[in-house]
Amino acid sequence: MGRKFRTGDGPDQAMLMPADPREWLPDGHLAWKVLDLAGEMDLSRFGASYRADGQGGRPYHPQVMATLLLYCYCRGRRSSREVEMATFDDVGARIICGGLHPDHSTVAEFTRRNMGAVLALLPESVKACAAEGLVDLSVVAGDGTKLKANAAMAAGLTREQLDAQVAELEAWIDADFRQWAQGILDDEGITPPPGGAPGDGSPGGKDGNGKWKRKPARAGQMLERRLAARARLDGLRDEAQGTRDARVAELAARVERKQAALARQEGKAQARADARAAAIAAGRRPGGKAPGSVSADRDVARARQALADARADHAAALAGTAAGEWRPDGRRRPGRPARDKQGEAGKASQAGKAGQEAKVSPADPSSRVMPLKKGGYDQLFNVQALATARTQVILAIMRHPSPVDVQALLPLLAEARRVLAAAGIPGQIGTALFDAGYASDANFTAPIPEALYVAVTREARQAGRSADGRDPETMLPSWQDMKARLATSEGKALYRQRSATIEPVFAQLTARLGRTLHYRGALADAELALWAASHNILKAITARTRRLARQARTATAPALAA
Repeated sequence: MGRKFRTGDGPDQAMLMPADPREWLPDGHLAWKVLDLAGEMDLSRFGASYRADGQGGRPYHPQVMATLLLYCYCRGRRSSREVEMATFDDVGARIICGGLHPDHSTVAEFTRRNMGAVLALLPESVKACAAEGLVDLSVVAGDGTKLKANAAMAAGLTREQLDAQVAELEAWIDADFRQWAQGILDDEGITPPPGGAPGDGSPGGKDGNGKWKRKPARAGQMLERRLAARARLDGLRDEAQGTRDARVAELAARVERKQAALARQEGKAQARADARAAAIAAGRRPGGKAPGSVSADRDVARARQALADARADHAAALAGTAAGEWRPDGRRRPGRPARDKQGEAGKASQAGKAGQEAKVSPADPSSRVMPLKKGGYDQLFNVQALATARTQVILAIMRHPSPVDVQALLPLLAEARRVLAAAGIPGQIGTALFDAGYASDANFTAPIPEALYVAVTREARQAGRSADGRDPETMLPSWQDMKARLATSEGKALYRQRSATIEPVFAQLTARLGRTLHYRGALADAELALWAASHNILKAITARTRRLARQARTATAPALAA
């Protein structure tokens, strides 16, 4: 007797799926939960960009499209083509769309058209988490990571190359206009004025010098992007020049302080020598070792060396040769040449390495060449996030133009306050935890309502996991205050929550969505908002599922007891 196997219907069998769509998926499937949660969210902004007079074709319902995006991001599908295919091969997406299949261009255009509404999904997701009791503002933690931009680092252009390409594109567009005008004049029987020959209109690549062999097919769009890249490069140059000027002024003030300190030490040494000489003249024998000259005094020698270091750093900044690393308090690290901590004049700067001309990406001027964590460089975004302790709800996510984190602390906290206000959540953040990459006197002394706990040394030592490393020797009072705050038992207990709060957030996001942003420019912010909103929605769905399960067990317990 042969083995009996269980078989389903064949591909040619009619009605493979049940007639009722509610039978296609189990009750606990993610699609049903996303539909329920999206029905409670305010998605009315998605309909504001459509015409109210009913003219034109019938668009897809904006709430359906928004729910589809949230569901696909929750499933890790974020490419517009992946979203399109999900409406065919994902039963949950088919149910959300009601059997419709918006193509990839429609998905991408929906995101562009409703960028403001997409950004508002983050406050709505925070509100959904707050309804489940997941938003505790007593302790939050922030950090940053580098994500790949949708641009190639090798395609960066200098100002000279941009000027040449802009001039060439403008000439081609002008020739096209003259050709169009000539056709109109010929139709009217009017002799046109002489003009140059237009381009041939055929697409073509570039030669070894970065110039086009033939006219690009979309010269207008390319011209627009290169004009934006040129404006971005000019802004970066102005920003770098302002940073250098501020650095020079800071180092000049430091030289003056060191000169005053040297004068004080010399005065003290001279006073000690004069007092000893007066005692000997009076017939008294002073105790201790006879001091040498004032110039040989130990404290005077140290102050003189500090003054020499300050003058050397000031001269290097004036010459524009800074190429090492600075401590956050402005003191040079031993054994390393000087570099601007803010990254504008360093090798991680958009201006490029020392001696090289600044470049900018024409594909996405908002991205920058930044160092990778494991070495090398790439065209990246510095993405910052702030999340609540224990529940890991994202309160803010943003891109920061600097490759270092120190300048991102205050904007990140301000963005979190904006999101909380938009979500209608009362109260304010109590304690904010950050690692040593955010340590600076400006951050420590900023007038903000949050209580900061920012590491002043390496993470393992600050969290008490290792005794390696040492605390920085700084003369700034704000650093001393932060060091004392972290040294208390309360400060140690709070800071130990930092890594367990924010680092798993980035791990969860990148494991589900990758490490590359698909959109460019301002749309990258909308993409990050979808990243964070889907993360929070999954948190809210999990919390709601557990709450309903507890309520069901509580309701059945008395019946079983009876």
